[in-house]
Amino acid sequence: MTKSARGKAGKAKVGGVEDNRKPKHSLDANRPSSGKGGMRDAATVRRLKMYKQRPVRDKKGKLLYQELQGKELPTTRIQPDRRWFGNTRVIGQKQLEQFRTEMSSKVNDAYAVLLREKKLPLQLLEDPEKKLGGKQARSSLVATQPFADTFGPKKQRKRPKLAVENLEDLAQTAGDKSTKFMEAAGLGDGTEMLLLKDTMLERAYEKGQSKRIWGELYKVLDSSDVIVQVLDARDPNGTRCNFLEQHIRKHLRHKHIILLLNKCDLVPSWVTKRWLHYLSRDFPVLAFHASITNPFGKGALLSLLRQLARLRSDKQAISVGFVGYPNVGKSSVINTLRTKKVCKAAPIPGETKVWQYITLMKRIFCIDCPGVVYNRTNDTPTDLVLKGVVRVENLEDATHHVDPVLKRVKPEYLRRAYKIKEWSDTEDFLAQLARLTGKLLKGGEPDLNTAARMILYDWQRGKVPFFTLPPD
Repeated sequence: MTKSARGKAGKAKVGGVEDNRKPKHSLDANRPSSGKGGMRDAATVRRLKMYKQRPVRDKKGKLLYQELQGKELPTTRIQPDRRWFGNTRVIGQKQLEQFRTEMSSKVNDAYAVLLREKKLPLQLLEDPEKKLGGKQARSSLVATQPFADTFGPKKQRKRPKLAVENLEDLAQTAGDKSTKFMEAAGLGDGTEMLLLKDTMLERAYEKGQSKRIWGELYKVLDSSDVIVQVLDARDPNGTRCNFLEQHIRKHLRHKHIILLLNKCDLVPSWVTKRWLHYLSRDFPVLAFHASITNPFGKGALLSLLRQLARLRSDKQAISVGFVGYPNVGKSSVINTLRTKKVCKAAPIPGETKVWQYITLMKRIFCIDCPGVVYNRTNDTPTDLVLKGVVRVENLEDATHHVDPVLKRVKPEYLRRAYKIKEWSDTEDFLAQLARLTGKLLKGGEPDLNTAARMILYDWQRGKVPFFTLPPD
């Protein structure tokens, strides 16, 4: 006998008695609803559809049925291809050789921009055998000689012949060679050489060459996508660092180099034009005059930086590092681009001590770098002073550096600048200038050192006209 049955009205019976209770379950068709004609409302329908998506399980919890899951296995299959087991995945050997020949010239081109560098196998540009050369051959001894012939008990490698047998003999040999060299050079025991070096290279002439300054430079190089080398338009070759360009071309080939010819207002326009023609053979060159109120070349530089930022669309923003010799105007260029003073700038070398990040626009950042001097050159102390590397107030005797100034500058420019008509030599010129400006010592003696510093100040700040021509 069943426990429940249905009567004539369709109501359920429990134990032979009609069940007059109102159904509460959402799946019960007799559940009363607030809608018209006993229809379910939208919220109820959504809830019921959610219930229908539940998986059906047996007593043990085993999944019997689920609406959005199927038991049919997919028919997908990995394509059998020999490329899965080879060294190459996408490109063959012939295509790789063609890629190397076509792209090797483009990478070294300073006027070409390589798009989507992250998606290109730049490591495949160079042939590993040509790149490493003898280093790779020396590193793999076993590849050239069998292990037994090299390291085993039957090794056939000969012991190298040395001129000495122990460290004492080696030290004695080195001392004898050093003594012979000193005697041949006529320097005795070497003390005269040290004194000569100390007098020629004072502490003032070693500015911009410390490890800390070079560390700041390498930070800027590593952080920059575009490197702008600022040059002095009066002497571009003298303020150009060839070592830095070679380092970037060899180790940082993906970075772009731009030469900026600053202080072009101090030289005639035809000189700037010739220098632009000469320097453009190696890198893109722009003429520039750093001034917040009346700049020149600002629009061209901003347009070039915007083009590079647009071409490097794979990066969210690009960083532009400004490097160069001291006192060439790196901080002034950044101030000109921002049209306000964001970097501390002064007409003296060594004003910038550490690198600093400046936001130029949304996608372009500028990095200011301290001035760096490459010391492995043939520059004399006078050349360093005239390049603006050394602060004039740090010189003990500035009169030694005035004679080259008088030789390089035309006499009519000196007469117009200092109101001196005639002079016999450098000392006479300094004495007349000291008397005209009132720089006198006790007893009415002219202060030659102060007058020499005045001339060097005027030289560094552009008050004395001077320029060099490019080599033919």
